[in-house]
Amino acid sequence: MQTNRRTSKRQSTMGLLSSMWDGESACIGVVEDVSATGIKVSQIPSRFDKYCQECFSVVHGPLQDFKIILHPSWKLETRKEMYQLIGFEVVNPAANWKEFIAATFANSKQK
Repeated sequence: MQTNRRTSKRQSTMGLLSSMWDGESACIGVVEDVSATGIKVSQIPSRFDKYCQECFSVVHGPLQDFKIILHPSWKLETRKEMYQLIGFEVVNPAANWKEFIAATFANSKQK
């Protein structure tokens, strides 16, 4: 995996969870920040396969859930290697994901 080379503007999130499946095991992670093309998730158990080519995620939003396919871009071991922080690229983001991100950015600018 490569180092963190973000190109899209990121928006920090509060209270979003991601149910993730790597093809063999499922887990829940905490969404730290999002963009139209990426997502950073923390508190992912170390058993999650950080080297999988793609994984499936359901991001649980305040009004709706978003089903997205992710490609791991970078990872960082945390808490004595019990958990991982992983940056993912969102593969072919759906229109509703892009609308959610645009609304998230708009709401943060109003505050």
